[in-house]
Amino acid sequence: MISLARNFARDLARSFGRGGRPLRIGYGRIFHEACAASPIATTEADFHRMHHLEGAALAEAAGLRGTELKSFFPHAELTGFTQAARVAGGVEAVPLSSSMAVPSGPLTRQCFEWLLDRLLTNLREAGRLDGVYLALHGSMEVHDLGEAPEAVILRRVREVIGPEVKLAASFDLHGNMTPAIVDALDVLVAYRTNPHWDLAPTGFRAGTRLIRLLRAHVRPTHAWRKLPLVLGGGTTINFVAPMRGVFTRMRAMERDPRVLTTSLFMVHPFTSSTELGWSVHVTTDGDEALAARLVDELADLAWKAAKTPIPQLFDIDSAIRRVETSTWRKLGPVTLVDTDDIVGAGAPGGSTQILKALIERRSTLTALVPIHDPSLFSRLADVPLGTTLDVVVAGTPGYDQPPVSLRARVTARSDSELGARVLLRVGNLHVAISKDPPLPIHPRYWKELGVVVRKADLMVQKNFFHYRIFHVAVSFEHVPVASRGATNLQRVRDLPTRVPSRPRVELADWREGDRMLRA
Repeated sequence: MISLARNFARDLARSFGRGGRPLRIGYGRIFHEACAASPIATTEADFHRMHHLEGAALAEAAGLRGTELKSFFPHAELTGFTQAARVAGGVEAVPLSSSMAVPSGPLTRQCFEWLLDRLLTNLREAGRLDGVYLALHGSMEVHDLGEAPEAVILRRVREVIGPEVKLAASFDLHGNMTPAIVDALDVLVAYRTNPHWDLAPTGFRAGTRLIRLLRAHVRPTHAWRKLPLVLGGGTTINFVAPMRGVFTRMRAMERDPRVLTTSLFMVHPFTSSTELGWSVHVTTDGDEALAARLVDELADLAWKAAKTPIPQLFDIDSAIRRVETSTWRKLGPVTLVDTDDIVGAGAPGGSTQILKALIERRSTLTALVPIHDPSLFSRLADVPLGTTLDVVVAGTPGYDQPPVSLRARVTARSDSELGARVLLRVGNLHVAISKDPPLPIHPRYWKELGVVVRKADLMVQKNFFHYRIFHVAVSFEHVPVASRGATNLQRVRDLPTRVPSRPRVELADWREGDRMLRA
C-alpha cells in the first residue's frame, strides 16, 4: 500500500512536471485573427489599443493577481503557463512580449515586422533558455507575406534560440494548421471550447507538457491530419451536438496516460489562404502507432460530425419578425447575430443593413445596434449631449453599405478599452457609433452608455460565439442573420481551394485531400 501511494504521488508530481533540474522558459504572444475581405488594415496602433505588454509589465499581468486581457479575460494563456511553472517548481518563467488586437483585416508588413522585432529583441535579451512557449492564433494574415505568419514567427524564433531549445505553442481552435507550423513545434495544444473560455487552462496544459518534456518525463510523438473541409459541424459549439461527441472522445483519449494531447482545429475560413481546412493533432508519449491510430479515429469523427450543415441563416426582415413574435424577449433581448459582419472574425462592423431595415419598418422594438462609422463619430465628437440633429450613417469607409438617414438625439459618450463611441437615440432605437470596429461582447459596452441590455427587445451582435459567455443570463434566443459583408458564409462556400473541399465539393472521404494538404 505504501509503495502504491508513493508511485501515485510520483506519477501525480510528474504529470505537473515536478522533479528535475531548474529551468528557464520564455513566454509571449502574437495573436490576431484576420479577415481578407475587410477594407481595414491592422496596424501597430490596433495592438497598442487592445493589448501590448513586455517584460515586468507582462509578468505582473500574467500572475494570478494580474489582469492579462483587460475587459475580456483576467487570466488567459500566459497566466495559465506561469501557473504551470509555479506548480512544477524550479522553473523561472521569463516574460518576453505579448501582443493582441481585435480581429480585423490583414496586418501591414510594418506592423508584422514590429511585432516580430519586439518578440525577438526580448528573446535575445532573455539569456539562456531551456524552452519557449508562445500563444498564437493560427489564422493571422499579413499583406504580401506569401505564407502563414505563424510559420514565419516560429521560424524566426528558432533562428534565435537554436535547435536544442524546446518550442511550444498553443492555438485558437480556429487555427489553420500547415506543415511549416506543425513541424516547427515540440509541443502543440489548442483550445477545447467554443465559445473560448479555456484560455488559461490551455496555457497550463502547454506549460506542463513543455516542462515534462524538458525534464525528460515524456517523449512527445506527434501525428496530425488535415481535412479537405472548410465549413460544417452545425454551430461548432463544443458542448452541443454534433461536435460534443468529438470533444468528449478527445477527453477520453487523454485519460490514457500514454496520450499527452489531442487537438481539433475547426478552421477560420475568412483568410485568403488556399490551404484552408480543419485539422486534428494527437501527441503520445513515444508511441507512434498509437498516435497514428488515434489521429485517424479523430479525423473520422470530425469528418462525420462536419456533415451537419451550419444553422439556417435568416434574412433581415424574417429575423425582425421573429423578434416581434418571440416570447423570449420578455426575459431579455433576442440576439441577432450579423453573420456577414462579424468583428470577432475580422469584419469591420460597419454594416448598416439591419439599421436600414429597422428604420424602414418603423420598428417600435427597443433595439441596440453597434455600427463602425469613424467619419460620423468624428462629426459627433463635440456635439453637446441632448442635441437633436440630422445624420447619415454610412458605416465603414470602403465597405459599400447603404447610407441611412436619421434624425437622432445624441444621448451618451464613452471612451474605454471597449472603444470610443457615441450613442444616438431614434425613438426606441439605440445606435452606438464607434470610432473603431465594435466588439460589444460584454454588457458593459452598452452599460457605459447608460443602456440596460436586459430591457431591450433586440440586440445586434458582431460576434459568433464569445458574447454568449457574458450574456448567458441576459439573452435566451439567438438568430443568425445573413446581410452583406466581409464574413459572408456563402462566399466561403465558393472559395477556391488548392484541393477539392467540402462543402463546395461533396467528398466521400478525407484521406486523399489530407495527403495533398500535408505534402
